[in-house]
Amino acid sequence: MTVNPLLDTYTFLAGVVRDDPFLLLANAVAWLDPLWTLDADDTELEDDGLGIALVVTRRAFPDIYAGAVERIRAGESETALDRFICGEITRRGIPLDTLESISYGIPLDTAGVVLEDPEFYAQNPDVVPILALFGIDPEREMYTIEIPDVVYTVGRALADSLLKQSDERWRQVGWALAWLFSCSGNSLVDLDYESMSEIPPLSWEAEDVAFAIELIEEADGIMQDVNAGLTFLKTIPVCFRHNAQRLLNAFGKGKSHRTKPTVLIWEISPAA
Repeated sequence: MTVNPLLDTYTFLAGVVRDDPFLLLANAVAWLDPLWTLDADDTELEDDGLGIALVVTRRAFPDIYAGAVERIRAGESETALDRFICGEITRRGIPLDTLESISYGIPLDTAGVVLEDPEFYAQNPDVVPILALFGIDPEREMYTIEIPDVVYTVGRALADSLLKQSDERWRQVGWALAWLFSCSGNSLVDLDYESMSEIPPLSWEAEDVAFAIELIEEADGIMQDVNAGLTFLKTIPVCFRHNAQRLLNAFGKGKSHRTKPTVLIWEISPAA
């Protein structure tokens, strides 16, 4: 018997826990799941990056949460935990650089184009010869570039025609135009950062997580085709020049964009 009765009490309680299967299970739950008291409908998050990450992973990625708790029990640093959680979420298909951004919803990187912004052409000089076919000259304006509606109409009509072609190279050119004229159907490809910031972010609920992963995967595939299409257009084929000018002339003369244009012919041929 010890001198301190309080220690005797602790010893007695520990023995009770060991002898009761229910209490042993409860103790294991508390050890393995420190957030076990969190209500499933509780929307309140912790006020620090790691705390928020634990709440999010517990709901959306239980296995990542279990791995994080295991590392906490092993005494790993917060930096190591940050690296582990971000790496695992990124591996599932949602790129995450730091836990600081996790409280703002699912992070989504956009690749959308703003043709009116001269800076876009400075950062993407390869598109200048292509857009010159549509009458766009970024050197004419310093602060903003005026893009007539007919340019978007023609660009989107060309993209629609190209995406229906059997030749993969033309379809890739179609995706390149769909990116340039914001008509791919994927919001990460069509919207720039400012436009996306006006849309409420996706939550870390299961349905939103699944949707985000699908959206990101699709956008990555489209952008691979965009880059291949831009490479193909470095030597602009004669028929591309011809079809672009043909539609510009037609729509520029007041032809309604609702009127279906004559079928466009796409052939692989050298540059003019």
